[in-house]
Amino acid sequence: MKKLIQLLTISVTIFFIMNVSVQANDNMPKLYSDFSSSHWAYEYVATMKENGIIMGQPDGKFYPEKPITRAEAVQYIYNAMDKKPMVAEVSTFEDVPKNATYKEAINALSEIGAIQKSKKFNPDGYLTRAQLAKMISIAFQVEDDQKNKVKFTDVTSSNWAKHYIESLADIGVLKGTGSNYFSPHRNVTRVQMSAILGRILDFKEQLTNYEIIYDFLQKDYIPTVNQNQKWINEVVTLVNAERKKQGLKPLVYDKRLGQIAVVKANDMIQNGYFDHQSPLYGYPWDMAGIFDYSFTSFGENIAKNFTSSNSVVDAWLKSTKHRENILKNTYTNIGVSCIKGKDGKYYWVQLFSST
Repeated sequence: MKKLIQLLTISVTIFFIMNVSVQANDNMPKLYSDFSSSHWAYEYVATMKENGIIMGQPDGKFYPEKPITRAEAVQYIYNAMDKKPMVAEVSTFEDVPKNATYKEAINALSEIGAIQKSKKFNPDGYLTRAQLAKMISIAFQVEDDQKNKVKFTDVTSSNWAKHYIESLADIGVLKGTGSNYFSPHRNVTRVQMSAILGRILDFKEQLTNYEIIYDFLQKDYIPTVNQNQKWINEVVTLVNAERKKQGLKPLVYDKRLGQIAVVKANDMIQNGYFDHQSPLYGYPWDMAGIFDYSFTSFGENIAKNFTSSNSVVDAWLKSTKHRENILKNTYTNIGVSCIKGKDGKYYWVQLFSST
């Protein structure tokens, strides 16, 4: 069998969702007297109840198809927010009672722009799907842009909520109402609110776990799940062991930098190149900037065809330029990826930075 040619390139340095609906079965515990365990949104409603975000009524019912009011909406969204903004306790809305239970929520969402500051809030009015799109997008800091894949027949270019709706639809948080319609003026029901909040929380969890990242160039969230985590950990251990021999401080594994390394590996695989300069993102430091990563110095090592952490680190250390990156005393952080391409070859990316 012919040996695979092991490739290394000279390193460079510069200073300076698709939502899945889960169908519950009849063996699941009954949450509310009017809500079946076989309902399509059972998991979402259960999550809302478990986390105290949307509860049932005192009579033991959930009333899934009941429209929610604007006051209820701000409270539910506020309940679901992980980091709640600190704001003054003074409401600017004339129609919000001083003793309103949702007063803290409305102040917080008003402060961050999720609801518009004005004299009237209309707390008892029903919330539309378009209004909810804006509130969710801003409250959970979703990047909304004008380059979206999902389009709805009834959401025209003149619709004020178009980009909020389409951006949330792109990541699977919002769904249509059938036949490619979104029904932006339709009222939001309690079960719909449960599902939408459940999806946005799933999305935020992916962000927190570094499984997705926003690409400011392509205007889209892209996956950044790293493969072969054991090899990744071993690479970091081997690099730091070599640095210790040279009397250098160990590098800290930077998950954000690791995400960018995954993007670079996938970019090489998808666009059929093996080089420090990406046809799409440019040089490594250009890519870091596109993904809003701050640094004072930046470096990259890449490799292909190596099938173990030991062999790739050994090859890097035997190459003068790659070794210089590994042992550069100004670097503080490291990120690594190892992605298997469709050709069966492993693409390695090792990023360094000082922050």
